[in-house]
Amino acid sequence: MAFVTLIIATYNRGPRIASTLDSVLAQTRVPDEILVVDDCSTDQTGAWVSTHYPSVRVVRPSANGGTSAARNFGAKAANGDVLCFLDHDDLLHPHAIETLLQLLTTFPEARAAFADHVYDNRATGERFPDHHQTQPAFHRLRRVRVLRQVDDARLYGRDLYYALLRGNLLQQPWAIRRETFLNLGGFAEDVRYCEDWELYTRLVARYPIVLSDRVISDHIIEGTNLHLAAGQDLMHERVLLRRWRETPWYDWRATLILRQKLGMLYKCRADGLAKTQRRAAWRDDVRSAAYWPFDYVSTVRAICGCLGFRPGRGS
Repeated sequence: MAFVTLIIATYNRGPRIASTLDSVLAQTRVPDEILVVDDCSTDQTGAWVSTHYPSVRVVRPSANGGTSAARNFGAKAANGDVLCFLDHDDLLHPHAIETLLQLLTTFPEARAAFADHVYDNRATGERFPDHHQTQPAFHRLRRVRVLRQVDDARLYGRDLYYALLRGNLLQQPWAIRRETFLNLGGFAEDVRYCEDWELYTRLVARYPIVLSDRVISDHIIEGTNLHLAAGQDLMHERVLLRRWRETPWYDWRATLILRQKLGMLYKCRADGLAKTQRRAAWRDDVRSAAYWPFDYVSTVRAICGCLGFRPGRGS
């Protein structure tokens, strides 16, 4: 039997974390250890949790480090050999932990297990009952080669890595063997907004994972969607460049995908800078053409800029 630690990183959540903790304690398979990482909250979140949920272990780092650092701190403090990560405003369905453990038991070669969730944006009213079926972007999963399948659960190998380079396809909450998490180095603490995707790409590049379409949680957004925040494109660029530097010369699939993604990223950024920072826009046109010269628009703009011209851009 696996010893499971569920990790919740939190900051200034206060009593609002109660609904999340209640959903954890209502599991058909309650985690052996529930670990709340209070990332130096200023509103006594950690003390409130300790008072009202004595069965929950609260740890606190010496300084506020953000979500990734808090999760890594929790993983190092955990006693479990399987780690589950949950956002402090999400809600688990009663069978969530049981489902993730069943997936790891059915597929012992898998180092991590994922499922699906309800997307509930309470700020905009947007709601999807499941990502895998409702969101068109997730239909790419159907084209990824499956190593083995049992009912609705599928074992994926490195082919999933190439799909993830085009965009994230894995959802929280999820479970990973602690040894694997530590071997990967945990979350990248210099990446915000897309830290989950960054870690998932490193994970699936090295290890098989199992994925089910079962919905096991409600992913709740109460305010601004961080994935749409200013600076997200810089984090996206950082992750893609990191994967680019790690890609061996003979991995032509990853090379082509990363070249195309970086070319498109720089082209889109150049379009956004064109009216206010034309020189910066031209530099991004040059970068776009260098990574993906097959896009004639960026290539022509880069050449014209070298010759002293500034071609116009369509609306």
